[in-house]
Amino acid sequence: MMNRDARTITFFYSDGVEKQTAEPIARDAEKRGYKVKFTDNLLEKADIGVYCQHVSFPENSNFSVTMLHDLGQGHNRWPNIWKGEPWDQFDIGILPGPLWAQRWQSCCDHPYTRPEKGVYELGWPKADSLFTDDSKVQKLRESLDLQHEVTVLYAPSWENNGKQDEFVQALKDLPVNLLLKQAPWSDAYSHILDNIEEMDKLHRNYKENVHVIDRNVGIFDCIALSDVIVSEESSVLIEALLLDVPGISAIDWTIPDCQPPRLADVPFDFVIKTMKKDLRKSVEDVLGNIESHIEKLQALKKDNFSYLGSSSEKIMDVIDHHILGSKTDCKPIEAIKPLKLVSRKEQMSRLSNTIRLRDHFATA
Repeated sequence: MMNRDARTITFFYSDGVEKQTAEPIARDAEKRGYKVKFTDNLLEKADIGVYCQHVSFPENSNFSVTMLHDLGQGHNRWPNIWKGEPWDQFDIGILPGPLWAQRWQSCCDHPYTRPEKGVYELGWPKADSLFTDDSKVQKLRESLDLQHEVTVLYAPSWENNGKQDEFVQALKDLPVNLLLKQAPWSDAYSHILDNIEEMDKLHRNYKENVHVIDRNVGIFDCIALSDVIVSEESSVLIEALLLDVPGISAIDWTIPDCQPPRLADVPFDFVIKTMKKDLRKSVEDVLGNIESHIEKLQALKKDNFSYLGSSSEKIMDVIDHHILGSKTDCKPIEAIKPLKLVSRKEQMSRLSNTIRLRDHFATA
């Protein structure tokens, strides 16, 4: 007999975005009778642990599940993100759609890509609310009192070097609403939070068409209000496909995740690339031909997302299957390549790299 009441699922997060991604799964788990817990202590022990970090500790869970941090994860290393972020210590892995499944299959001959019980293509749970509840979108619309029919959203991956102000100055005189949406960064990135606060102070009450959005508001609520998204390389450019919203990348905006900062890397064919000096013209061009852009985007949903609106349910079906023995129609993605033999040297090299990353995280 199934006994969910005796099992606890712990959802690990290191920032607000990761928590938002997991919350729909947690709600479905609670409905099924599981005890649910969220923690930002990534070293905490758990019964059933659900992780979505670049560096995780699945050995601390009796049963472990891993999923992506975001849809563009490791895009500068595609197709093989697993070389630096191995999944072989997890029980199951979850991918959002066919294109990610293809990336995994292209390198599944490496042992580090393979969780113990398989990889599943189960959709993007963060997006479930788009198909079940639009009340938050309506509340946000009403609170903003938008002045214009057209809205342009700014949603960067990183805020640095005054990018937000460059966006505002380029577009402020157009008859459009400008939404400024920063991610809910963790306190570990205090320098980025300082940059965001500097920009937000500059733009609060700046003009009637400029709106600083609370960082904890879900990104899909903002995308739902928008006609165009501007970023550098954020995964919101992929998430926007769900609502047929075209994305523009200013590819000469820099990314400060290394020294010196690098230029934006945008391996997404459907995103329009421009230089920041041409940002206004690019936005005007897209808005002037919006129907054609929407038509192209509509065909891409099925390549990027599975189980629209029911991803959390499918994820919990698979967890139930492995934990409680219940039936599920979800099967692991076929590993189309046989496993390679791994030399002792390679094993030790990977182990050393994993230990180094984890030690760095644990002392950060």
